[in-house]
Parts: sequence; C-alpha cells; structure tokens
Amino acid sequence: MPPNVLAYELTRGETQYGLYDVQAYVRVQDDALLVKSLGGDAPATVDIRRNALRRARLGLRLRWHDDWYFRVAGNFAHRPSLRDLWLEYRGWPVRVELGRFPEPFSLGESINSTDTLLVARPSPTFLGPDYGFGAGFNYRGDNWGLSSGIFSRSAGYALSGKYPENALSLRGTWRPLRGELGFLHLGASTSFRETAIGSGVQLFGSGETALLSGLSPRSSLQLQSDRYRLLGGESAVRLGPVLVLAEYIQAHVSGGPSWSGEYVEAGWSLTGERRSYSTRYGTVGGITPNQPVTLGGYGAWELAARWSATDLRSGGGDRGSVISLGLNWYPADSLRISLAAQKMRRSLADGTERDASVAQLQFQLSF
Repeated sequence: MPPNVLAYELTRGETQYGLYDVQAYVRVQDDALLVKSLGGDAPATVDIRRNALRRARLGLRLRWHDDWYFRVAGNFAHRPSLRDLWLEYRGWPVRVELGRFPEPFSLGESINSTDTLLVARPSPTFLGPDYGFGAGFNYRGDNWGLSSGIFSRSAGYALSGKYPENALSLRGTWRPLRGELGFLHLGASTSFRETAIGSGVQLFGSGETALLSGLSPRSSLQLQSDRYRLLGGESAVRLGPVLVLAEYIQAHVSGGPSWSGEYVEAGWSLTGERRSYSTRYGTVGGITPNQPVTLGGYGAWELAARWSATDLRSGGGDRGSVISLGLNWYPADSLRISLAAQKMRRSLADGTERDASVAQLQFQLSF
C-alpha cells in the first residue's frame, strides 16, 4: 500500500532498541448537492441527500528501524469503523504485510481516494474486492511490480456488503515505456473468492456519487454456488500533464453467469502538473500544485472526464452507466475542491429505467 504523502509528525527519537518515528494523518471528504434532475421512475425510487460526509479518517503510522511499519486507521464519518490495521516488513527485497489492508486488485482500486480524477471511484471497480484480513507480499523490478495475498473476512462492495469472503488475489503491473514526457502502464489482476456457505454470490456497481442511492446496478443473487473468480485488465498512458486510464473487469460465478464492467477516464492538468507513478504498487499519485496559494500562486487546476458501464444482466440483473465531468482545484497540497457533474442510468431487469443528472461540490482535506 503506498504511503501517505502528507502526515503530521508526532514524535521521533531513539531508544536502546533503535530509531523510531510516529506520524498522524487525517482525511476529510464532504459532498454537497448543487443541482439534480430525475427521469424515468427515479423520483419515486431514488433517495437524495443534500450533503454527505463520506470520510473522516484518523490514522497513526509507526516506523521502526526503517524496516518495520505499523498503521492503524478508523473512519468516523458516521459510526466508528476500522479501516487499516497492518504490520509491514521492508527489510527484504520482498515486502510482507500482515493484518487488514486493501487487497491487490485493479488500477482503480489502487489509487488513493484523495487522488482519484473524479469525485468517486469508477463503478466497475466496485465488482472487485475492498479490504481483507490476511497476509500479502509485494515485489518490484526496474519497470514492473507484483503483489499477492491470501485473505479472509473480506467484506467489501461485493456480496451485499454483508458476508465475509475468503480469497486469493494477485496483481501484476508493467511499465514498458517511460521517459521525460510520460509513461505507458499495463496490468492484470485475478482473484479466486469463496463466500460464506449458503450465502451465494451477488455483486454491485455504483452510481459514482454519495448523494444519490437507488441508481447502483446489482446482479441477481446466485445461490447455486459460493465461489466466483475475478479477472481484470488495465492500462494507463501519461503524456505530460494528460493522463488516460482504462480498465475491464469480469466476474464469473462457478457454474453460473458472468458479469463485467469497463471504464475510460482522462485528466488534464491545465497548469502543467504531472501525476507521479509508483512502479512497486503500479499506481498513479495525486497532484501537487507548482504554485500553491500559500506562496501567492493560483494552485493547480485539472479537467477530468469518465465513461463507465457495469453489465450485471446475465442471470437477471441490471445494467448501469455513468458519464462524469469534473473540474478540480488544488489550492495547496492538503486541499482539493471539485466541481463535478454526473449523468447516471440504471436499466433494471424488469425493463424499467432510472436515470438522474446531478452537479455537486466536493471538499477534500488531508494532512
């Protein structure tokens, strides 16, 4: 898992056992509705919120001897919940993690929530795993990275968010081209998953906004099997300040239907900043303004757009699509203000349609 760029140092020192330092970090994310338009039968079936505090995370990181890292974090936006709780050892060429941390799967999942191009993750990435308890490893070469892990009690966006899963996940990434102008990134992921006995398999997409519910496509519940597998292919191209991402994810239930999702998104930094890249984790970072307002500048400005589709119709489910446009302003390293518009459509298995268009503001603070 990539380290947080911004953190507040609480203490640093040396004991008879070695050097240490402790850092704290905070992430706050709030969404506010500006405009809404509902179509089809959506007015009777979609819940609307004028404001949503999505994240209020507080975390601590302890580093010991430059080799041992311990992280714990919770989300306090609604009711307190555990997010990160893991121990990592970096003393070998292969990094090893134990505890609760995100499973290695997909490019969209690997990007920190504060660094996404739009105000939410792409809908197809919700087919993939989230956090799990387990053991994982990470290894990197000059232009490639490999991550894998065995997990249990992995309850993420899948499986109605109700049941834990056991899983074996693997993700490999490769950067065949890189230079001063940019890079080309390719990657593939797979995950073999087993749900609680008798619970079946049911997956969901997302409407890509925290302000509306009822527009997320869902599959039918498949009770004939408790096992399914995920496959994913990804690519990214950065040319100067322009970044383009694309991904395809497929889920196949053992002895049952197959579902899929894909998206393409792009971001253009109007002020010339370039997003960083991590070879080890196969992911892109956020934007650091060249001229923050704290130094008398105008911050960084970024345009972004995305198209996504999630097809869960096989076996009697829904299909969803989202078109998103966004304008991001980074006044300083720790603050992002986003203006976004989304057009969402959910085609239900019974032939009815729900669609909505919204415009919203999002405030993100991290330090």
